[in-house]
Amino acid sequence: MTVAVTTDAESSRVAWGNEMRKRFSPPGVCNEDGSLRQDFFKPKRIIIQLNDPQKKKWGDEERDALLAGIEKHGIGKWREIINDSEHLHRYDETTVRVKASKLMGTQSLARHVGWKGDRAAVEREFNKHKTIGEQTGCWKSGYLVENEDGDVAKALAAW
Repeated sequence: MTVAVTTDAESSRVAWGNEMRKRFSPPGVCNEDGSLRQDFFKPKRIIIQLNDPQKKKWGDEERDALLAGIEKHGIGKWREIINDSEHLHRYDETTVRVKASKLMGTQSLARHVGWKGDRAAVEREFNKHKTIGEQTGCWKSGYLVENEDGDVAKALAAW
């Protein structure tokens, strides 16, 4: 059996902490002696969100529709790509741009605005970005990311 022994220094620190809580805490945080009320920190209500069958996850149909949109409209024409596909209507432009960025394997699509390509061309761009990213140490979580030294721009110029 172990017995907790408190020193005078520990007792005075606890007393000081309790006094500070009583003075500066919002109402309901502490008991009359300044100790914390644990039930204050428990959730007051719980919200249960059920999966919405209308919100299905991004899948092959959406990816194929995005690839078709890139081939037809080009990078940056997110609204046109969305309007042209029944599979993309529930997504906003930001979501479609992020998905295109992932397909292309680059964080920045600015150098690709207006670029059009079929599935094979998109895969070639992805592989180019991955190769450059791995060579420069700028491949992060499936994206080519810029660095402060401009290594990506130099590698792309030399490509």
